[in-house]
Amino acid sequence: MKNACIVIRNKRKHFSGDEFEPIADALADGGFPIDKFFILSEEEEHEFSQTVIECKNFFDNSFVLAPEARMSAMRASIASLLKATGTGILLEAGKKNFICLPFGGSGVALARGEVLPQLKEKYAVIGGSAFVRGIGIPSEKLKSVLTEAEAVSKAIRFSVQESHGDFRIEIVYGDESKAKVDEVQRILASGLNDFVYAIDDTPLNRRIYELLKLRGAKLSVAESFTGGGVASKLIEIPGVSDVLYESVVAYDNGAKQSRLHVSPETLAKQGAVSDETAYEMAAGLLATGKCTLAVATTGIAGPGSDQTEKPVGLCYIAAGGRETIYVYKYMFKGTREEITKRAINQAMFLLYKQIK
Repeated sequence: MKNACIVIRNKRKHFSGDEFEPIADALADGGFPIDKFFILSEEEEHEFSQTVIECKNFFDNSFVLAPEARMSAMRASIASLLKATGTGILLEAGKKNFICLPFGGSGVALARGEVLPQLKEKYAVIGGSAFVRGIGIPSEKLKSVLTEAEAVSKAIRFSVQESHGDFRIEIVYGDESKAKVDEVQRILASGLNDFVYAIDDTPLNRRIYELLKLRGAKLSVAESFTGGGVASKLIEIPGVSDVLYESVVAYDNGAKQSRLHVSPETLAKQGAVSDETAYEMAAGLLATGKCTLAVATTGIAGPGSDQTEKPVGLCYIAAGGRETIYVYKYMFKGTREEITKRAINQAMFLLYKQIK
């Protein structure tokens, strides 16, 4: 089963993934992950028609997401173009489905409350889903383990979603025996063990919060090139104030010295982007005596290097407690945003490994 998503935007207004990503996440959670996105302008009527026809030809389900005010027009256009029929949210063009959903919370509610139940009934989905989630899984490793898991049963299918190194592997099953589903999940969890943080659908930030709470631990965060991204992900979780003591964005070298007590000699000899600086940033947090765990990031996100001419994508992440601090070196590729988000996820995973 293949699923497409057509997103209609007003190019004269600010636009971001916040408009449609929560709906796509809800659909994926329900067993209908999006295989391809099409981002179109409201003014591109011909392009919209061509895309709708393409989706009818190549996809089983097409979700059309747009502002609330555009819903009626979208439905009418699709019905006219494809001779599609339907009285509710779901339009049928032969054996293909088109579903129009508004941006925002109302779209999420409709997806979960009406669309998914209709689709599951239509496709006779009587099973469920199991999950394995991990960070930084190498592609060849993932391919190998999935091949082994697929051999257990041809009736079980897999959906793999990846966002900046964060992998969500969904095991979708129908009336397959629970023993086979458990075996598949065991193969994935054990084969990818070094990269796994959950064998359910718990996101990494919530997993960290739950473990910190369970351990009675207090966390402090120091960030340079990730600019508060690690703390921001943690603060998404309600109640995180119980486990997060402080977050420091020490972007300038002066801030690293005055706030985190990174030595001037380290900065002069090793540079701000170095394992020594990452270590001293984390140590500076722990030296306050207010936290039991610390994580620190320093790196070069680009687009250009700093005066040291170290490569773009180089970063050091320190994570540990009062007894031991570990420092890890990475070379990430991509745009400035991609490098930053990849480093945020990796820093959180290293923190998870310290507290699990």
